Amino acid sequence: MTGVADVYLMLSKPRSKESRRRFAALFQREKKPQDLQKFVVLSWKHSGSSLLCDILHNHPEIIMHKELFNPIDIFTYYSTALLRNESSDNKWNYLSRDLWPQLFLDHIWPGRYADGTKIKSNGKAIGFKSFPEHWKDTDNEGVWKDLILDDFQVKKIILSRDCELSTYVSMRRAEVTGNYLGTPYPNDLKIHVDVSAFQAFVNHYRFTFQRKYKSPLYPQDSFHVTCEQLVDKDVFNNEIAPKLWGFLGVDDAFQVRRLKETVRQSQEDERLDVVISNWHALERAFRHSDVSYFKNRRKLKLSQDTSSTVSITDRTNSSLSQGSSDGTWSILLPICSRIASKATPVLPPADEYTNQYTSNNTEQPDVCWERLSQFAASFAETTSAKDRENVEFIVGIDEDDDVFNTIDANQRIRKILPIEVKVVFESIPPKMYGKVCQIWNRLSQRANRDFIVLFGDDILLLDNGWKRNIEECFTAIQSNNPDLPFGAACVAFNDISFRGFPTFPVIHRFHMKVFGRLLPKQFVNQGGDPFLFELYSRFNASKFASVKLKNTLGGDSSARYSKHEINWKGQVLRLSIEILTERIKTLNQVNVAPTGVCLDIVIPSYRTNNSVILKRIINLRSTLRAYVKFWIVVDNPDKEHLHEVKGLAEEANKSTFKDNNYFVNVVHYNENRGASYARNTGYNYSTADWVIFLDDDIVPEPHLLEAYIGSIFRYPLAKVMVGMTELPEPMNNWTRMLKTSNVMFFFGISKHYIHPPWGVTANIMVKGSRYNHSVQFKHLYPKTGGGEDIDFIFQMKSFHKLDGCVVGVPGATVMHPWWNNSNVCYNQIWGWANGDSQLITEWPGKTYLTLPNWVESMALLGITYLFFLRKALYLIPLLQTCTCIALVDHLIKTFAYYGSAANALPTKKPTFAFAHILFLAFGASTVISAQEVTRLLCIFKRHSLFSFGRRVDW
Repeated sequence: MTGVADVYLMLSKPRSKESRRRFAALFQREKKPQDLQKFVVLSWKHSGSSLLCDILHNHPEIIMHKELFNPIDIFTYYSTALLRNESSDNKWNYLSRDLWPQLFLDHIWPGRYADGTKIKSNGKAIGFKSFPEHWKDTDNEGVWKDLILDDFQVKKIILSRDCELSTYVSMRRAEVTGNYLGTPYPNDLKIHVDVSAFQAFVNHYRFTFQRKYKSPLYPQDSFHVTCEQLVDKDVFNNEIAPKLWGFLGVDDAFQVRRLKETVRQSQEDERLDVVISNWHALERAFRHSDVSYFKNRRKLKLSQDTSSTVSITDRTNSSLSQGSSDGTWSILLPICSRIASKATPVLPPADEYTNQYTSNNTEQPDVCWERLSQFAASFAETTSAKDRENVEFIVGIDEDDDVFNTIDANQRIRKILPIEVKVVFESIPPKMYGKVCQIWNRLSQRANRDFIVLFGDDILLLDNGWKRNIEECFTAIQSNNPDLPFGAACVAFNDISFRGFPTFPVIHRFHMKVFGRLLPKQFVNQGGDPFLFELYSRFNASKFASVKLKNTLGGDSSARYSKHEINWKGQVLRLSIEILTERIKTLNQVNVAPTGVCLDIVIPSYRTNNSVILKRIINLRSTLRAYVKFWIVVDNPDKEHLHEVKGLAEEANKSTFKDNNYFVNVVHYNENRGASYARNTGYNYSTADWVIFLDDDIVPEPHLLEAYIGSIFRYPLAKVMVGMTELPEPMNNWTRMLKTSNVMFFFGISKHYIHPPWGVTANIMVKGSRYNHSVQFKHLYPKTGGGEDIDFIFQMKSFHKLDGCVVGVPGATVMHPWWNNSNVCYNQIWGWANGDSQLITEWPGKTYLTLPNWVESMALLGITYLFFLRKALYLIPLLQTCTCIALVDHLIKTFAYYGSAANALPTKKPTFAFAHILFLAFGASTVISAQEVTRLLCIFKRHSLFSFGRRVDW
């Protein structure tokens, strides 16, 4: 880079500290004419570096060593060049090299033997190859940076491989076989690729070549070549080699020669999906990543391997291996004559809690018997006589129930229930009244059959053959998960009164064998059914059966008892998963990890007339197996909007029930409480491991779920996944000003950073509330949004105390519209700034003090005038000074944005391009100024002197 303009550009906008140091090397001593041109090949293992070294070595004017700084030994074509003097005993070895690396380089660079003779008489260049770990392993990175990377007189040949996966597989095969070069790999050799380890490799690989090796003096001191170009003889010999010789200053007419010893270790036409033993798991995780191999697969539109994306319902109709229509059932049937409880939801003292269930709270006997008769009739109509022979009823009755707890009543119950079934009665003591989960546990201890389900006398079975259907579901689950023992599953009825909620789960006696009880003892009367479903969904072993029933009293409406919630989503569920994992390992002698993906999507909905967008969101699907629930939180009291959203949900749940694991829920509270409250509502309703937040005005790409699901496996320690939120191309001057100002940088930050500091909640995935229920969106931020997303991620980082817990997922893409239909909308800018200013007082530890900006400087002058110089004499100079400050600031910003404004113009430049560019650049400066003014006004409004001159350190 030469010229005054280039020097100014380098010094004013250095890319990094390393760039400044490397640029400073320009002013070091000039290379003497007799000096050899020094160079280093910067590469990675199994990227073709040995082939390149051989080619360079064959050039008569190049002295090419091999891995001089390999931690194991010093590798070179010229071993005698390592002699310090003519004595064969005084030779450089790995220890002396690592202790005195600078002296070693001083010995190597002249290109001479110990007696002073040249290694190559007509040599003009000398170099060696280096891998990233060579210097790190010996703690000599500082020497490497100073003497090689930052020295512009040492030219860099940067050799990379486009396909990161091929590089990683080659490295793993070499580690397994011990064959690092020269020996082909066995044809039947398969490699297991750890998903998260490969992702870490990709991140390190890209950082090395895209940032660490990136020179501000390119192409003067750097030459880039790829392995793919190297192995293509025609391309390398005719296009690359002449340029490479010219770069090194050697004879460019030399014809490339390759050593015969250089052997390709892998087959040229090999398929990585055959070589990699866990290909399906790897493909699932990286399908929509930006890893080059999978990007190329998407471009080629290769058909997906159906065996990797099989649905849990695909094999429902397969032949029954262990389950059949002859399966035995225990139906738990607690009945009582109480009417719906009117007690408050707060748990009162024990005696009051019991007193709400007295004879004064009893329904008319005829009503009770009619309800039980209707249930029994629906059971008889939907089962065959053979089915009923394999069913027992465990009937639970309150001790003081005047209607059901008599000898005559017991006889009548036996007559109402089909004659083929076995009936067992169990007494429910007063201390368990209204505690359905504890009653469930009590009744299950009497169960002696294979399948166990809790029914109530208030349900109606609607589909014939439900018994066989559910048994087939258990068989299908085990077929899809051969490492699971039969019965390690949960199948729920389709309750049409509460679609998408597993109100009536069926479990197997295997569960009782593992846990000794149906539910953990902490449960009272809420959460038992979803707990069982969620437990087995972590093993991909939960599903909804297609058979339907109707819950006439319970479900989503009021029940006959006072509801008591516990926080079962956290510790209770975690411990149960651990117990189940360990027991399966003991029984089957295999390690079965809970790899089921449970993922919910929360959509705060305030906007009306956006059914098309909401429908597109709730129709998101993944070919990867997952349990997905949509939570549309209606934050608008408009009844028509609520009715419209409920209609969308009902239609989706009916038409997509065959998808089985996708359900839409609608939550509303008949008022506008803001984005933070709406997100918290859906977040706390969710029982999933991961929650995606999407705005109700974004348009998601169809593969959004797959991209996020893949990232879960690639980054197992992550807590926040930041998706890619794109905006349309600018369509008028206002949108060009927004683009020029870069005020939306964080919308697309996932494509710039592996670990972004935060991301916008228009498209973001976070760990579910069951892991961190104390992390919530704060209500102090503006209702329309601004700052709450940053605050939430700051909370996540603080809660988990884990570096790198925020990860960018550029493959999870949505399209966000321009605000206010692309018209001027400073209100949006002001709202963001208002929220951002709150962060200074909420997170003082994440702020830093800096010089005041233009509006803060004007405020300081104004305060000085009001308190110290209150004379008319100083008013005019004050106004003039403030005007000058504002003009100079906007002039600087305008020139700073000039280049971006020029790029924001359409391809066809307008006639008055210069004036148009200045206009856009000035407009962009007003966008930033609007934020700065708003922040200052908010500081005054909150009387926060601490916030003055402070900025948030992202």
